[in-house]
Amino acid sequence: MRRIFLAILCLLLLTTAVSAAGTVTDLQSNAVIASNGTCQISLYLQLTVESVEEDLRLPLPGNAKDITLNGNGAKTFRADSMRWVDLSAAVYGPGTYTLTLHYSLPDLVAEGEKGLQLTLPLLSGFAYPIDRMEFSVSLPGAPEEAPTFSSTYHPDSMESFLEYTVDGSVISGYFIQGLKDHETLTMTLPVTEKLFPQNMVKRWSLSYDDLLQYGLLLLALIYWLIFLRCGLPRRLRRVQAPDGITAGELGCVLGGLGVDFSMMVLSWAQMGYLTVEIDRHNRVLLHKQMDMGNERSEFEVRCFKTLFGKRDRVDGGGTYFARLGRKAAKTIPGAWHYFRKSSGNPMIFRCIAAGIGAVAGYSLAVAFATDTVWQVLLAILLVPFGAVSSWLIQKGVRGVSLRHRLDLIIGVVCCFLWVILCNWSGEGAVAIFVIVSQILAGFAAIHGSRRTEAGLQARNEIFGLRKYLKSVTTNELRRIMEHNPDYYFAMVPYAMALGVDKTFARQFGEQPQAACPYLHLSDGGKLTARQWNDRLRQVVRILDDRQRKLIWEKLFGRK
Repeated sequence: MRRIFLAILCLLLLTTAVSAAGTVTDLQSNAVIASNGTCQISLYLQLTVESVEEDLRLPLPGNAKDITLNGNGAKTFRADSMRWVDLSAAVYGPGTYTLTLHYSLPDLVAEGEKGLQLTLPLLSGFAYPIDRMEFSVSLPGAPEEAPTFSSTYHPDSMESFLEYTVDGSVISGYFIQGLKDHETLTMTLPVTEKLFPQNMVKRWSLSYDDLLQYGLLLLALIYWLIFLRCGLPRRLRRVQAPDGITAGELGCVLGGLGVDFSMMVLSWAQMGYLTVEIDRHNRVLLHKQMDMGNERSEFEVRCFKTLFGKRDRVDGGGTYFARLGRKAAKTIPGAWHYFRKSSGNPMIFRCIAAGIGAVAGYSLAVAFATDTVWQVLLAILLVPFGAVSSWLIQKGVRGVSLRHRLDLIIGVVCCFLWVILCNWSGEGAVAIFVIVSQILAGFAAIHGSRRTEAGLQARNEIFGLRKYLKSVTTNELRRIMEHNPDYYFAMVPYAMALGVDKTFARQFGEQPQAACPYLHLSDGGKLTARQWNDRLRQVVRILDDRQRKLIWEKLFGRK
């Protein structure tokens, strides 16, 4: 039985992972602190390794920069608020190794409760025990007070475990006994502005990245003030749709956006120019009912004639409809009527604002990596990400006032990505600055343009209509329906375009509505306003999806 027990024990020992074993027989830390609070640190380690882990690594402070290992660039990564140096390039098997690390630390001097204070991490918690450690700290001048030391195992005081001397501007010392594994050491020293005269200037200084971001923000603000600024909207109570404006042109009036062709077609249907059919195969078929004359705008007449031509029926899910929709989306009909000729281009304003995100992407690349090569590689990825995500955040703002909920969701996702990346890199303030600046830019772009009196009136009427459709009561709708039974079907295209159709339909309750005069269903039956709203959303979704697929086909080819 004893032999069986020993055999099982040996088997367990052979199949159990063994962690790395080793000792730092000697460690010397030399720190040179400049008058601006930056520090250059050199570490000399005599490392004896008995067995090597796959991820043998040395922890340094998270803000360590310009890291070298034995005179060469070091492979590093950031995790758990620390900067980890991969030692596999210098330690490749059991034995004794001499390692030399150089790195820099910025901003060691900060304002504390009792004035300026220097905080210097000398040891960050290496996995191996340390037999002997010496350190020296060179200051720009003689300190006026004595330093204090703290560690992981002795957070209050380390004075009984080490000896140190202050010789002029140099503080040097050594440990009386060995240190445990994962031990840390931090020196804290009260200082004055006399010792660090550049610290006051540095606290008010900005990096080139920050200056460029603030400069772009200022440039965008100046452009908006000169070329795009107009008064805040006033919501004028509006029960009916604005005269001469289809649901597809609401975005054109509000923010100079292109035509929403799907909503324009739905408006035409509501006016009686065509009917919409959902057949048993869920195809959306547009049936022409009558020609469009000069009672509508020249742009609408041209689009209507192009849509049908000599045909009486068009497949709303077809390529022909999608191409016409994409072409219409590039047009802003009546722009001269709503916007002054002296008005600037919102696209220029948005590009300037998106430049803030591009520069912030470069800042993240610098924060993530210390090696120049890695910084360049990350910048190639993060600079375009910063610009594109900023543009999408701006674009998402229009989902607040219009039906573009997908744009709003994408914008929110981009905001979360900024928060995650910036917290990961230790640049949390960058995320706040980028997100806030792009949201403000989005609102300024969609609501800020030099407008004519007609443009101001139309904008205020649209906002008033949106507010009314969102807040109208059931009792008020009942009174309107007594005189206009088709009021829901007349207003639902505008409610959909403004993103309040669900709220609008909910106010009609569960009372079945009459048949929609312009939407024909294969199954028939009486439906409530919410059910009709679902069917109309299905129509618009089919019309939109084909247009989106057309964009992907142009970018990536047809499958």
